[in-house]
Amino acid sequence: MKIMLLAIILVAAAFAWNNPAWPDVLEARYAYDECNVQFAKDFVELREECAEEEDVPVFDSSECIEDIDDNLADLEEAAEDNDRLEFGLTRIALGADMLELGLRIVGDAFTNKTSDFFDCVQDGKEPLEEELGECRESAMEKTEDATASFLENDIDHAEGIMDDLEDEGVDTSGMEGVLEDGDELLADVPEAFEEDEPSEVRALQLRHSRLVSLFHLERMSSICEYAIPILEDEGYDEGLVDEVEELNSDIEDTIDECEYSADVENNNDYANQNLDCWADTWDHFEEFVSLRTEILLEAKK
Repeated sequence: MKIMLLAIILVAAAFAWNNPAWPDVLEARYAYDECNVQFAKDFVELREECAEEEDVPVFDSSECIEDIDDNLADLEEAAEDNDRLEFGLTRIALGADMLELGLRIVGDAFTNKTSDFFDCVQDGKEPLEEELGECRESAMEKTEDATASFLENDIDHAEGIMDDLEDEGVDTSGMEGVLEDGDELLADVPEAFEEDEPSEVRALQLRHSRLVSLFHLERMSSICEYAIPILEDEGYDEGLVDEVEELNSDIEDTIDECEYSADVENNNDYANQNLDCWADTWDHFEEFVSLRTEILLEAKK
């Protein structure tokens, strides 16, 4: 009976999960990028008007603007289709186009310009910056709502997984600890957005990523600990049991190394640590899947 329960638990153990809040997240990110694009286009138009007024040359920005418009349209389409991969790739391309435009503007500023031209641009820039601020504020409100919904969905999904495992007799204390941190993270959402600092929002996202990784690790560890005595009682090959024990030991080491902290002192450092944690998590999951397959095949005999 226990081996059948173990088989059910192993079959259900997967990483796949499509959070239903993803479309709202992509829409909010698109709205923020749209603000930046509109500001860039308005600023380019302002420079051209000032150049005509002061009779000074400016570079031809039409090709840059065309590339930006094309990528923004592709970004909108990817958001509407909930195509996260295409959205991410297009966002990178859009960022590169925006950077190129910015560099062209900086370079052009040193070419045959007058003080009156700069005064004209500066005077016209202030209302554009105000519009940009208002636009970004609206986009960030969407992002805050989408972020809160995303976290709530992740927590609900994780609680469902944990409850199912607990019903089968699996020790879920490690997962419970992660979920407690998740609840605190959710409570921190309003404060992170209230600061109006992109770095605070980024820190929130980094903390979420760390918790998701830790939940997967704790889940695999709990299942390994549940499986070991059953495999021993059912007379499974000692070598297989040793492999499960070794995997669990490696997972526990990774859990210790990836210890969660709500204090993000440096976003880049935290992000790099997350990359290492996720790399180890996926390595462990591949080994977990391999051992799971071996156990399930033996259970059928």
